[in-house]
Amino acid sequence: MSHNFNNKDYSEYFSALEKSIERKSQETEQPKPKTHSTANKKVYGGVVRVRPWVYITAILLVAVIILIIALPKRAKAESETPSEIQSAENTASDVLENKQERVNYFANFTDNTAVVDADIESGNIIVINCDTNEVVAARDATTRCYPASTTKVMTLLTAVDYITDYNDTFTFSLDITDPLYIADATVAGFLADEAVNMTDLLYGAILPSGADATVGLALSIAGSEEKFVKLMNQKVKELGLRDTNFVNTSGLFDENHYTTPEDMAVIIRAAMQNDLCREILSTYQYSTASTPQHPEGILLSSTLFSSMYGTEPEGADILGGKTGFVNESGYCIASFGKSDSGTEYVCVTLNGRGHWPTVYDQIDLYSRYAK
Repeated sequence: MSHNFNNKDYSEYFSALEKSIERKSQETEQPKPKTHSTANKKVYGGVVRVRPWVYITAILLVAVIILIIALPKRAKAESETPSEIQSAENTASDVLENKQERVNYFANFTDNTAVVDADIESGNIIVINCDTNEVVAARDATTRCYPASTTKVMTLLTAVDYITDYNDTFTFSLDITDPLYIADATVAGFLADEAVNMTDLLYGAILPSGADATVGLALSIAGSEEKFVKLMNQKVKELGLRDTNFVNTSGLFDENHYTTPEDMAVIIRAAMQNDLCREILSTYQYSTASTPQHPEGILLSSTLFSSMYGTEPEGADILGGKTGFVNESGYCIASFGKSDSGTEYVCVTLNGRGHWPTVYDQIDLYSRYAK
């Protein structure tokens, strides 16, 4: 190339400039990366870059997997009964309770604990001074016994933990009442199709010792007697009872349904701390609400006070409690009272020789040891 400007030869200059530009152009030019495509991706210089729709597909797949795993667990949780849910909650709360100090209703045996005299006929006995928390007198108090209807004190104590509205009602059916009459169980007298409120069921369980009332409480609270009994045995653990297990709500005989005088005394003492339980156990007579089946209600009378009014012990008053009897248990009474000085006592007599002998055992024990 030849250029002439003002008669000057710049050919060498432009030739050098062109070579310089060509060299710089070659140095700055970057080779394009090789690419090859597949159906789902492109590879750039050895690095995989996924197409956007592949990301979306992966996210949706993960979401579907999570739903497949989660839905059965949710269905299982929704199918659990209130008692099963409560059981799971109690398992967790037990761990917490183990780290905390529980209320201890066990009284202390001391060198001053008297052995009950032989003229007291009941086989298994404990008398406790609640103010000093000492066992005043005892006989085979830690021996396993059948509790009969004193069981219903635990039924009462458990029920009040779960009742949220005492105006709620439970409607009886022939499927509930007929088997109890056939079994000659003690009943409060509720009839088929009768809607009974929770308060009346509680009084019906304790005063006349109604097995119909205990079944009504169990079904209304837990859905079945079996599930309610699980709640009772959870209460056993909560109270730290040492040799007690329940199989039913009423105290009908079963060789796996047992307690001891010492454990039953703990149950009574726990019930005394609940205002409603104490009131029910202390009531002589109570009338249930009017229903179409019983327009004037049912007059319920305490099996305990029906035997004790007019024959109170000297120096003390028996304030409340529960009786029980089946052939295998003998006659049973779990009671609480107060001495004339104001000291509270608990007296449990199990394996009694007869109705009146057991009543008089209680009276004599309060007279001798409630000071």
